[in-house]
Amino acid sequence: MSSLDAEMRQQNHSMTFGYIRLLCAELLMLVLLACGDRGAGDSARETLPPVFPLGPASNTNWDTDAGPVMLVSTGNSKDSAAVILPEITDSTIAMVQGNAAPITGLVFDLFGRGGKLESSRAVALLGSVDSTQECDAWPVAGVRAATAGWRVGFAKGHVQPIALDSIEAMSSIDSAALAASLAQTAATQPIASDPTFRGLPFRVRSAFTYRLDSVDVVIADIVRSVNEEANPRLEHLLIIGERPTGTASKYTVGYYSRTAGAEETTQATEVLAAVRIGPAKKQAVVVNIEYDEGRKLGLIERVAPGQWRSLWRSAYTDC
Repeated sequence: MSSLDAEMRQQNHSMTFGYIRLLCAELLMLVLLACGDRGAGDSARETLPPVFPLGPASNTNWDTDAGPVMLVSTGNSKDSAAVILPEITDSTIAMVQGNAAPITGLVFDLFGRGGKLESSRAVALLGSVDSTQECDAWPVAGVRAATAGWRVGFAKGHVQPIALDSIEAMSSIDSAALAASLAQTAATQPIASDPTFRGLPFRVRSAFTYRLDSVDVVIADIVRSVNEEANPRLEHLLIIGERPTGTASKYTVGYYSRTAGAEETTQATEVLAAVRIGPAKKQAVVVNIEYDEGRKLGLIERVAPGQWRSLWRSAYTDC
């Protein structure tokens, strides 16, 4: 890449981040003006608390080494994607409605669970979000992708792929051994006491592995269920664990989260891809957090050997 190309790409990214921050500032100004109008007629009313105590563009913990935006396949076809603006929060998602996404001049690398699927793909904005609809959504873009199955996209050059191996593709012996190890690992976690699921067996809903130098990493969704026809209940445990390569010991858990409730409404987490971010090659898992009627996207990063943290979540969308 020439120095001119690098400079132009840096300018595009700077303009993108600046555009998002400008939108946040404009919304904050409108809120402050509205509050001022309401307070003018009531001098006895106390000052209202700030709408954004930490600032709308400073509290998402997005890793800027991952680029200015992220694409997520809509699942409807290989050629359409939601444009995720990572600095937008639940408090500011409303301002995206009716605005176009700042993706001019960007090209994207596309990733799936198997690694990088395509490089340097151009995108075209398909239109701004319909501001009249009674739900929140991300802007939609067209992606000139030749390969189906991609899940997420990042601006070219910001992340590198990690290929995941699925438990479903393993031999019956290996998959059974992994499932048994994960069930043992889940059983040792300090899970909140819930008599609804006490004594019930764990079942592996999905599991993906990859090798990191001398360490094997696993990302698994482990469930327990109460199969009552009148009130089916479900518990999800999302676990990321590590163990020395070549051993059959149980995994040391670096991250886990638990959700439980009615089967149809319990929050579940889907693994979209695993990547290495930026020059430091920070490992991260990209997840889709599914709620009853909407979703968030998230990044769970490896912050130290054996330690993972959920560092970023997108705004909630429900269209």
